[in-house]
Amino acid sequence: MNPSPHPSRKKNLVLAIRLAGTLISTALFVWLLSRQKWDVLLDKAAGIAFWALLLAAGFYLLSYGFNTLRWCLLLWAQNVKITFFQAYRLTWAGNFASNFLPSTIGGDGFRMLSVHPYTGSKSISIGSVALDRIINMAAMACLIPAPLIIFGNTMREAIPAPAWGAVTLPFGLRKLFEKFFPKVVAAFQAWAAKPAALVYAFLAAWPSNLLPMAATYLLARQLGMNVTPWQVIGVQTVTYFLSVLPISVNGYGLREVAYTTLYSALGSTLEQASTLALVTRFLTVISTVPGALWLSSVVINSAALDENS
Repeated sequence: MNPSPHPSRKKNLVLAIRLAGTLISTALFVWLLSRQKWDVLLDKAAGIAFWALLLAAGFYLLSYGFNTLRWCLLLWAQNVKITFFQAYRLTWAGNFASNFLPSTIGGDGFRMLSVHPYTGSKSISIGSVALDRIINMAAMACLIPAPLIIFGNTMREAIPAPAWGAVTLPFGLRKLFEKFFPKVVAAFQAWAAKPAALVYAFLAAWPSNLLPMAATYLLARQLGMNVTPWQVIGVQTVTYFLSVLPISVNGYGLREVAYTTLYSALGSTLEQASTLALVTRFLTVISTVPGALWLSSVVINSAALDENS
């Protein structure tokens, strides 16, 4: 019987894959940027009205509120004593942590750890975050017809094959949890006994996803891009499932390449698509900055609660 690889080697391999994915996608985006006229790009970015930037940032912040509400509905269904503001701080701190962690769901691990003092149960802590992510992905999966109708077969040729596996990820998670996380499966069964909470959480997932799309549409129109809300939904759906793949850090480069490629396919210029990718990335990162202010306090408070529990 051959000995299994050392755990540290596996971990290093995974980290190497993520780093390579980030570097490759970022290099592609830099290459795309090198093909355009920077004076045109900066001129287009400067043409965005200040009120539009503020409104778009407000949409992002409001979406974080609905993300928190979705999670709170699951926690409250299990009688977890946590306020909306407490959960909002955990969510915001997790969003900031995601800027430096794999894919766009890296902050989920932070939420699992930080909410444990409130739940007192590993299965509820892990299960609530995992179920929250699954419900959000299920809501996004409902939007898959948009990119299929808009791009058709050309999208399957442009998007790497592994990305399509992310579409079916929520359905494949059941076997994974049954094998490795029996306690989480038991927690899921507890939520299944309270279907109303699942329905409300699913409904809360819609504004949390549509608000960033509204921000993108607003900025795209400010840049003179002739796109429809339906087309923005289609592009954002594709980039969402690409970003959750654990092959890059917070989807850096990968998301920008997808934006540039897909919006260019819809008739936008390279400068317009690249500017939109850069501006929306800047706003999403800036909107998570308050989470940095709470990050240390969340860790300290969680540790204190854990000691007192």
